[in-house]
Amino acid sequence: MEIRLRAAFSAALLACSLQVSAGEAEWKMLLEQANLHVQRGSLQQAELFAREAIAEAERSFGPKHRAQDQSIATLGLVLRFAQRYAESEKEYRRALALREKALGPRDPQTAILLNNLADVVQAQKKFAEAEKLHRRVLAVFEKAYGEDPKTAASLNNLGAALQAQGRHAEAEPVLRRSLAMKEKTLGPNSPSVAHTLNNLAQVLEVLGRKAEARKLAARAAAIHRGDKAGSSG
Repeated sequence: MEIRLRAAFSAALLACSLQVSAGEAEWKMLLEQANLHVQRGSLQQAELFAREAIAEAERSFGPKHRAQDQSIATLGLVLRFAQRYAESEKEYRRALALREKALGPRDPQTAILLNNLADVVQAQKKFAEAEKLHRRVLAVFEKAYGEDPKTAASLNNLGAALQAQGRHAEAEPVLRRSLAMKEKTLGPNSPSVAHTLNNLAQVLEVLGRKAEARKLAARAAAIHRGDKAGSSG
């Protein structure tokens, strides 16, 4: 899945817009520590801080405050990186229920949680369910952002979900659309472009278009090497 640590870290923190009072400093410190330890790869410590942040959010703000869904989503993130996918799914669903109630199902911040949930669902090989979630995310991102790297990443994730189900002919146009959008918004030599090139190459290989698949894979490899000539492939 194309969910990088930095993007997930940013999605977990919306604290700057919250109107909080008594426990604000303690809660923010706990959440910041959780994310800091995720970045360092200290997942056991990150989990402890995330669980403390959840408890502090409930004590200070109540169970329905936005601080609560952010704290639960951070725990989901920690568990996801620990590859404890079933536990991560449970926490993301808890956070999602709160966020949908607060912001509505079509808010971009809700879609970010949907995207993370789709990631852990797909990691458990529940591909059909992941596809449905990715389609929901895509609908929100298309409306909110238009042609944008976030929309392009969502298209790539949907294409990967179709590919995982063996629906390669359906995956191809979705991945091609993702590729075109990434090239336009990120440039032809972005590592994200290479990621979609590889996915598309795998799809074309299965569809029997081996020469085209090799060409795309070679271009992806050139991007990873830092060879700008890869953009002309």
